[in-house]
Amino acid sequence: MSDPASENPEPEPTRESVNPQSIEGLFLSALDKKTPAERARFLDETCGENLEQRRRVEALLLAYDDAGSFLEKPPIGSGEVQPYSLDFLTPSENPDLLGTLGEYQIREVIGQGGMGIVFRALDPKLNRIVAIKVMSPLLAVNPNARKRFLREAQAAAAVSHPHIVTIHAVDEAQLPYLVMEYVVGQSLQEKLDKVGSLSVTEILRIGNQIAEGLAAAHKQGLIHRDIKPANILLENGVERVKITDFGLARAVDDVTITKTGEVSGTPQYMSPEQATGDRVDQRSDLFSLGAVLYAMCTGRSPFRASNLAAVIRRVCDDTPRPIREVNEEIPDWLVEIIDCLLEKSPENRFQTASEVAALLEAHLAIVQHPAAVPAIERKRLSSPRQQVKDFQSITTQAVETDQRVFMPVAHAVFFLCGIVVFSEAHAP
Repeated sequence: MSDPASENPEPEPTRESVNPQSIEGLFLSALDKKTPAERARFLDETCGENLEQRRRVEALLLAYDDAGSFLEKPPIGSGEVQPYSLDFLTPSENPDLLGTLGEYQIREVIGQGGMGIVFRALDPKLNRIVAIKVMSPLLAVNPNARKRFLREAQAAAAVSHPHIVTIHAVDEAQLPYLVMEYVVGQSLQEKLDKVGSLSVTEILRIGNQIAEGLAAAHKQGLIHRDIKPANILLENGVERVKITDFGLARAVDDVTITKTGEVSGTPQYMSPEQATGDRVDQRSDLFSLGAVLYAMCTGRSPFRASNLAAVIRRVCDDTPRPIREVNEEIPDWLVEIIDCLLEKSPENRFQTASEVAALLEAHLAIVQHPAAVPAIERKRLSSPRQQVKDFQSITTQAVETDQRVFMPVAHAVFFLCGIVVFSEAHAP
């Protein structure tokens, strides 16, 4: 199936077309300043007493710095990326090893990025293969970067769930490292890069498991803040999903999460409130989940642009290209769910990951057992929650038709109804 998006590319704003006095224009001009002091003087002169304007420009600058100019740097694995020095490893007499790190036998490099390098290694005590993420030497000298790295281990270790990568150990050595569960498979981003859009069954299965993992993290009071396809691992294809990279995770009551202008995450998948440095809660992760579901439906992220400022502007102000214009095989009811997750205002989204997980599970059960629900008619709904009422009427009729085949569907639907009834009963 061809991608209409590639045949009719969306017009991208150029620097010349940007109003120099707009937030985006001021951001681009500030980027031209070589030092923080020069940027500060520039903002003093241009923003004056307009504190809100200055806050928004500074939020974009922070996002740009935190993302590492992600739109201008080559992807990891390209010829321009310099390999890490492995001098910090202890040499080994075993020619099959790269060396050792503490008690771990390092076998190969499986990934590297701005935060560090990831190895496949053997834990000889337990005779199991693990993944070890070692912090970049350039970042290890930065106290804030070390705190962020160690926070990933603490955040992920606080949650025990089948859909979250398990943290086995952490070491605060000269180069901090954390020892994680080794997942055999690929990331969702790698899969999308290879095959483009996924089938509805795959979208529902993966989406349901991401939502279940998020529900577990949220139950522990954690917000992931960087849900994106690259942080979703697919163990043995799509049989089991694992959420990884809790480096940006924060507790809901962490005072730093409310800090004005603080922006962290991947702009193409972050929520509007996260993009502008406002307070975020678990509903921010749900927006990111909606963006991931969109990417699975279309093979592309929902908010693409030629520079970071334009990406953030689209996240905050624009509606993504309609999914069915890109992939007409996606049913209306799934579009409705994604649209609800991508609402700009958190109050208009689903309120919990558990609610989303239950809804996706119910649809997956019906898609996998279509013969059990011959009476169902898929309609474009005014609200995704209206689907619950439809499921309730379908359940009674379908169970009378074939109880044995319909049991998986019925279980999912009854569970879903209970969650949504609870949510509506406790709505403000």
